[in-house]
Amino acid sequence: MRKIEIALPKGQRLLDKAYAIFKNAGFTCAALETEIASKGRKQLEYASDCGRVNFLLVRIADIPQYVDRNWADMGISAFDCFREYELSSMDGGHTMRGDNFLSSLLPDLKLCGNSRFCVAGLPENRKMYEKSKHSDEKVLTVATQHPHIASWYFGKQDILVDIVTISGSSELMPRHGEVDVIFDIVETGLALKENGLVIFEEAMPIQTKLLVSKAALKYDEQIARMIEAIKNGIK
Repeated sequence: MRKIEIALPKGQRLLDKAYAIFKNAGFTCAALETEIASKGRKQLEYASDCGRVNFLLVRIADIPQYVDRNWADMGISAFDCFREYELSSMDGGHTMRGDNFLSSLLPDLKLCGNSRFCVAGLPENRKMYEKSKHSDEKVLTVATQHPHIASWYFGKQDILVDIVTISGSSELMPRHGEVDVIFDIVETGLALKENGLVIFEEAMPIQTKLLVSKAALKYDEQIARMIEAIKNGIK
């Protein structure tokens, strides 16, 4: 019997919570628990105690691709990662990418707390932002680490935008990057406050979902049984 490959986010913030989803379903790994407790995590692959599962520790942004390409049978990822991957695949014309995983088999696992996408900026720009919702006189300049989600979101609002893609420190951009607003993930809002920004709009929550390979679900009956065990474990 082949082993089920499960991709878990390797960052300290989510690994223990993501692993707990499978532990509560009966798939334990003493070695991984030891590593989580020690915060060492130099090893990236762990066999479960029952020997039926391999846990792979992966950057959360890469987990959608792992599942999509069948490098893993399932994984836990956040909305900003798998939706950005799906949208970038469509925009890039890669019709076979983003097509092989399901994210709707389980509800939000609620591993990201109060995190949500927000539109934020300097207080004096709030009126300008509200006006942009009802007028096409101005193209809104938006700085974000998530260009495809931002384009999708503002497109739904019929707001004309010029997206500026950055790698981090978006809170600096309204003062130093000549942008009107930022589109970023906010949890406590402290970083915004410290940089003189306010939230203009809460766009959408950050959900964490179980991604499952369609191919694995079709050809390996173990996958469906594991999903049922996970459902029972999170009730």
